[in-house]
Amino acid sequence: MLNITLRDNMAFTPYAQTNRDSRLYQGTDSFTVHDHESSTAISPALDIYYQHNLPEDNHIYLNVVGTYLNTRLSRQFTQTPLGNTIADTTDVVSSVRGNKYSLIGEAIYEKRWEKVALTAGLRHNQQWMNNDYHYALVDMTTAETYAFAEVQQRIGHFAYAAGLGAMHTYISQAEAHRSNWIARPQLTMSYDFGKGVFLKYKGYISGYQPSLAQMSDVSQQIDKYQIRRGNPGLKPVMFVANELNLSWQSKFVSLDLWANYSYDHRPIMDESYEEQVEGTPMVIRTYANQRGFHRLRVTPSLQVRLLQNRLMFTVAPFANYYVSLGNAYTHTHFNPGVRASVMGMYNGWVFSADVTTRYNNLWGETLEYGEFYHTLNVGYNADKWGFRVMMMNPFSVKGYSTDVRDLSAIAPNTMHAEMKDFHQTLILNFHCNLDFGTRRSDAGKRINNEDTDNGILSATK
Repeated sequence: MLNITLRDNMAFTPYAQTNRDSRLYQGTDSFTVHDHESSTAISPALDIYYQHNLPEDNHIYLNVVGTYLNTRLSRQFTQTPLGNTIADTTDVVSSVRGNKYSLIGEAIYEKRWEKVALTAGLRHNQQWMNNDYHYALVDMTTAETYAFAEVQQRIGHFAYAAGLGAMHTYISQAEAHRSNWIARPQLTMSYDFGKGVFLKYKGYISGYQPSLAQMSDVSQQIDKYQIRRGNPGLKPVMFVANELNLSWQSKFVSLDLWANYSYDHRPIMDESYEEQVEGTPMVIRTYANQRGFHRLRVTPSLQVRLLQNRLMFTVAPFANYYVSLGNAYTHTHFNPGVRASVMGMYNGWVFSADVTTRYNNLWGETLEYGEFYHTLNVGYNADKWGFRVMMMNPFSVKGYSTDVRDLSAIAPNTMHAEMKDFHQTLILNFHCNLDFGTRRSDAGKRINNEDTDNGILSATK
């Protein structure tokens, strides 16, 4: 099978979510604040995939993806004093022209016997970046090579997959060059106890390198008091994960327990400190390899199926616990919540209702609060057409809101956004199938690669 795809993602964003026209009050002083960012991005890519099935259940998979990312980003920040306030007007103007080329190549060989399968592969990602910040030019080359081999076997009710891999990373910026090796073993084991009881464990060690934006040797002024700065000295991170799944299923009831614990060693997270810049004290927002990050997630779920699976009730409480260990800070966050839904089907008609509480996320010193929402859906599906009527937040009074908190000791802040009109929102959807003739699908592709990182250091908070 040969599949060649030429795609182009185009994004024109004249208004960013952080844009604002507001007032700032500091004691008896007041200011008007105008903050506006816009961006355009075009990223054509050529994706070539080849799959060859050899005799005796041997398979070869090849994928090569070349991408060009062209990005333009501009931002203007103005802080103007009002009334009797004695202060200078602050103007911050930034404009970035980004160009990035990347080439991703991956090859996998697979051999299957009756109860054993062997897989080996090699993946290489090469990136060339040239970003012009007008006052500074950032040229960077990065490479990531990953080789692995894995064996899978089933012995009665027991099955396992054991793999060993190695990843090499290379970074070059100006006169600085750095390379690192990271081992990536993994183990998956499962056992079928019979009578609907199933147990599965997965554990692996992996790694990742800093993003291009984080490593850029450049600074971007955020406002009158803050500067965003890249850190070329960042090092790759080792990542350890463990996942456990225990399930029981009968004709009418399913019980499932999913738990995940992971640890990032020396992760790349936020760091804030004060520095004198041209005689003015400024808060520097940057990135550093911190001490560690722990996350524990537990999700039990219960599903009840009635009327020959035409009516299903599902409830899945969850609990997330995060521990963020910085070089100069420690933050923890506990986030309990629940997801619940009901779905009914009859003669092509589908009805569903669901509710999800906030699913929060802590990373470094940034705490993001997720959305609280609920929906009602009614739809009909025929062979060639269908429609759906959905009501978002039908019982909401306050509307939609989200929060992002910066927990740093030197410059904490909270960004609260709300849309009081975002409730009782009606969504209508109609679809029809106009397929004719011979149609081929790429659903059987074993490898899918894509590059979406533009590598630009943003000046927003």
